[in-house]
Amino acid sequence: MKNISIFLILGLSCAFPSGARAQDLTGHTVSVHDSAGTPRQNFSNAETITLRQSVTNTVASPNQVCFDFEIKSPAGAKVFGNPPCGNSAPGTAGTAQSQLAGISINSFYTAPGNYTFTGTAKLDGTPDIKSASFLISSPNITLIYPPNGMRDLSDIPLTFRWSASGASRYRITVGDNAGLYNPLHAAINSGGSSYSYPANPSQPREQLVPSQVYYWRVEGLDASNNSISQSDVYSFSLKEQSSAQTRNVAITRLDLSSPASDFNQPINFKAVLYNSGSATESNISVKLSLGGISAQDSPKQIITIGPGETKELPFTAFMPSGQEQGLAVACADLFDDNMADNCKTKLIAKDTGTAGPAGTGKKLTYDEMFQAILRRLGPDAARALEGYTFASLTCANCSQDELAAIIQALISGDAQLVDASVLDDGSGTPAQVAETAQAAADAPDEGYVPEETSLDVSPQREDSPGEWTGYTEARGKQASSFAIKDKKDWKELWKTLSSEETPEVDFKASMVIGIITGSGDRAEAVRLLGKRKTDDGLAFDYYQIEAPRGAAPPMAAYIFKLTEHSEEKASFTRLDVKE
Repeated sequence: MKNISIFLILGLSCAFPSGARAQDLTGHTVSVHDSAGTPRQNFSNAETITLRQSVTNTVASPNQVCFDFEIKSPAGAKVFGNPPCGNSAPGTAGTAQSQLAGISINSFYTAPGNYTFTGTAKLDGTPDIKSASFLISSPNITLIYPPNGMRDLSDIPLTFRWSASGASRYRITVGDNAGLYNPLHAAINSGGSSYSYPANPSQPREQLVPSQVYYWRVEGLDASNNSISQSDVYSFSLKEQSSAQTRNVAITRLDLSSPASDFNQPINFKAVLYNSGSATESNISVKLSLGGISAQDSPKQIITIGPGETKELPFTAFMPSGQEQGLAVACADLFDDNMADNCKTKLIAKDTGTAGPAGTGKKLTYDEMFQAILRRLGPDAARALEGYTFASLTCANCSQDELAAIIQALISGDAQLVDASVLDDGSGTPAQVAETAQAAADAPDEGYVPEETSLDVSPQREDSPGEWTGYTEARGKQASSFAIKDKKDWKELWKTLSSEETPEVDFKASMVIGIITGSGDRAEAVRLLGKRKTDDGLAFDYYQIEAPRGAAPPMAAYIFKLTEHSEEKASFTRLDVKE
C-alpha cells in the first residue's frame, strides 16, 4: 500500500502583531505534480500525483494556517479531500507550503476528463481559494476496426476505429511487422476515435498492397504529444481487386408477410437483400431477431449474389412472452464498403401489417393515427405520452390523400417518424401537455421528480435480473462498448457506475456486455438486442433512444447485461444511425 506523505516548508521572519486577516494571505498558488515532482497537466489513471499549495502570510498570527485539499471529477462531484484543516502550519509571517504526495489517481478516478484541484488557505478569516485543472486519461484503448486478424479488406478508404480513452489526440502507427519497427505510416489525429488511411500517401513505401499482412496500433497523447495510453497491436490485410470494384450489399426492406394480430402465433417476415456493388458476393449470412430473440429459421445463408441481384428471404419469429411490441432487426454479416445499410429494423406491434395503396382501405380515426405514431416513436417515448390524445393532425402542403398515405406508411414501417411537436393553439393546453410529457420522459421509471428534489444523476437500478441501466460519465464522444469476462474488470468498471456493492457474476458461466453512450449522443436510454454469430466471433446489436427535442440527458446513458460466457471476440453494431 502506498503512503501519503505531508511536506511543509516554512519561511520564517521576525514576529509581527497577531490578528492577521484573510487578505493578509498573498501569493497563494496551487499546482499538480507527478511522482518525480514535475508539474504536469496530463496524467493516466495508473499514476500517482502530488497536490501542492503555498501561501505568503504578511502579518503574524498565533493561530494556524489551514490548508484544505479537494478534487472534483469532470461531472463536478467531489472525489477526494483531506479532513478540515488536515494540513496546517504556524501563522508565522513568511511563506508556508503544504503538499500531499503519492496519491493514487485510481483511488478517485471515475472517468476520463478534466479534474479540478482546489486548494483553500485560511487564517483568522475568510478563506483564500485557488484552483488548477488537470486531465486524466484511461490507459486502455480498445481497437475496433479492422478486427484483429481480418483478411482481404476492400474498404475504400480504410478507416481505423477505436474506443477513445480521453486523450487530447491519438497517434496511429501502421507497419509490416508486429513490433512496428521502422513503421510504414504514422499520423496524429485531432482527438477523435477514427482515422482514414490516405488513398495516395506521399511516400511509395506507405502504399498498402494486397495480400500483405499489416499491423497497427493506437497511442493516446497529451497536449505535448507524450504517450499516455496505448492499445494492443492488431493485424489485417487487403483484398486483391480492381480499384473500380465496389462492395455493398444492403437489407433494403423488412416487411411482414401478413398482419401481426396474435403474438401467441408465429410472425412471418420477408427481408430483401440487394447487391448494389460491382462484385459478386458469396457466403453471406442473413439473420433476423425479434425483441432480441433470434428467429427460429435464422440465419439464412446466401451462397452467391451478383451485382444488381435481389434475394427475398422469409423468416418466422415469435414475439417474446409478455411483450406488446418488439423491434425486428435483419442484418447481413459482411464487412463491405457501407456497413451502415447492412441492417434494417421494424417496430412490430399488434395489428401491424402491410399497407394498401394510398387512399384505399378503411379511413383511420385520429386515435388510430396517434397509436401508429406512438409505435414509431418507440416504447420509451410512447410510455411518456401514455394517456394523451390529440384533436387534429396537420402536414404542411399535404393533401388529405397524401396525409393518409403517410400514416399508412408509418403503420407498415416504410416511413420513419423523425420529429414531432405539439402546437399551441393559444389556450395553453397543448403546451402543458407537451411539458408534462417532457417531464415524464426525463424522469426515472419510478415517477416524476420535481426540480427542487435532490436527484442522483447516476441511478442504479436492475431493470430485470442480470441487467443494469442508468447514467454515468461518457468515456468519449462516441459510445463505448464492453465485453467483461472476469471479476476484476467487472469490479473496476462497476466502481465508475455506482457506490453500491458490485453485483455477483459467475464468470465461468456468464459474461457482462454493455454500452455507455458517448458525449456526442443525446441518448435518453440505450437498449441491447440479441447477439449474432459472425465469422469473427459474436456481434451484439443495440440502439439508442434520443432525448426529446430541447431536452438533454443529465449524463451518458448506459446498459450492462449478462449473457452466456464465450471466449470469442465480441463486436457491437448500432442500428439506429447511418453514417
